[in-house]
Amino acid sequence: MQQFGVIGTVAALFLGIAVAVVLLIYWIRANSSSAIISRTLMHEAEESIAFLFDDQELVDLTPRAKGLITQADKQRTDWENLVTLLSARFPHLRSQCADLASVGKKTILPEDGGTGWIEAEFWNGLARITLVQDDDPPDKTLDALTASAMEHELNTLRCIGEDSPQLIWKRDAEGVLIWANRAYIEMSETLNPVGADEIRPWPPHDVFQEAPPPQGTAPLIDMHRVDLPGAEAPIWYEVTSLRRGTDTIYFAIDATPVVAARDAQRTFVQTLTKTFAHLSVGLAIFDEDRRLVLFNPALVDLTTLPADFLIGRPTLFAVLDRLRNLQMIPEPKNYNTWRDEVAALETAAAAGSYHETWTLPNGQTFRVTGKPHPNGAIAMLIEDISDDVSLTRKFRSQIDTTRAVIDNVPGSIAVFSASGALILANEAYRQLWGAQHDGSFADQDFLDELATWQALSAPSPVWMKLKKTLTQGGSNGRWSGQIWLDNQVEVTCHYAPLPEGNHQITFLPVAGESRTGGRVEHLEPDMREMVRG
Repeated sequence: MQQFGVIGTVAALFLGIAVAVVLLIYWIRANSSSAIISRTLMHEAEESIAFLFDDQELVDLTPRAKGLITQADKQRTDWENLVTLLSARFPHLRSQCADLASVGKKTILPEDGGTGWIEAEFWNGLARITLVQDDDPPDKTLDALTASAMEHELNTLRCIGEDSPQLIWKRDAEGVLIWANRAYIEMSETLNPVGADEIRPWPPHDVFQEAPPPQGTAPLIDMHRVDLPGAEAPIWYEVTSLRRGTDTIYFAIDATPVVAARDAQRTFVQTLTKTFAHLSVGLAIFDEDRRLVLFNPALVDLTTLPADFLIGRPTLFAVLDRLRNLQMIPEPKNYNTWRDEVAALETAAAAGSYHETWTLPNGQTFRVTGKPHPNGAIAMLIEDISDDVSLTRKFRSQIDTTRAVIDNVPGSIAVFSASGALILANEAYRQLWGAQHDGSFADQDFLDELATWQALSAPSPVWMKLKKTLTQGGSNGRWSGQIWLDNQVEVTCHYAPLPEGNHQITFLPVAGESRTGGRVEHLEPDMREMVRG
């Protein structure tokens, strides 16, 4: 039994060795066949520009092809590097080679109308991509200095794009990302972290999911929001896309401060709008282009301008024209000069010197003020002062009536303020004392008038009492005293306190003859008759 066990073990060992030998022979034959095919394919294209791929990996290339991929991006696969290199003339090479394994061979023509083409072939898992040039290609040799200058410029441009703080990336005609600078890749990895043991993906994950390519040659500018993990606020980018040939280049600039400023401005305008909504004064703000950018409800109520018209951001000229049509603005005498008057209004408002009262045909009165604002804007304020004007006119009428009544009183009346300023005197007073005030008493006070009284009259204790009364704050009651004008005419001086510390002094001639029957020439005729009895 023990002998049979040893024989079985030896038999199993020989069987395993036989299987390994068979597998080794098969592997050698397979690799030898693949190597033979590889050598055969590259030997046929030895004098051309040819690349041999095993799926995405470049396994061999001809000497002439080596000079084309010296600047290959190591983050991308060999196949992606070649597709990117040839994308200018063959923008759809990736999709055109997708079915090469099933087709076996195809010719791909350039889309720029130039000469040359690509011969793509598939043999036993290997793809050969050959660049075929003209039979008689032009001489493209460059001298060493020119080649060195071009290489230096290329390196400079590559460094600018790679080190730029902007996010820059490029997509081919099929929308596949074929190049991105360091800033874009870092942002992509921030949004989609890569583990320490993981390989960076290519192409990197998209940072902007909705960055549409431009339809024409003009640049397309759009705003995009990026939410960083763990960040309190998003980052806003202004993305500019440019079509260059069949590719599209994108530039993304951090516009977060601009968006924040716009949000702050919008909030500020909303706050102002809510504040102005409760004002009774109509407000209209026009920007530097003289278009309406802000108005409050009071403007609609005062001017009857339609709200939809104001929302449409009309110009200052359009607003004033509409106000004229609604008869909410004074009608100019000559309509031909209307535009000139509007231009003058705009200029005066921009200089901060426009103040005018508009008397409207419907009886309303508006006070219109123009004020300059930063950046060339102007604000127009419209205030309905009809009630104030009416009240002022009423007060003026009452004052005029009162003054006329006082002027008709035969007694001479003078009113002084608490500070001693002359604030009122009737016609009889001016005739009695020869005063010439022409309705204005701004420069006259009690001491000036007292000096006049004393100069035209005999010394009297009345003057001392009046001076004491007015300079010491007034008297608690009325009192009277007698004075003589030029020692001829007797006049009674009455003092009466008035509200708010004012003083009234009245001079009434005493009926009867004067002491000598003489000088009363400076009195009014009726007053002379009164004095003479």
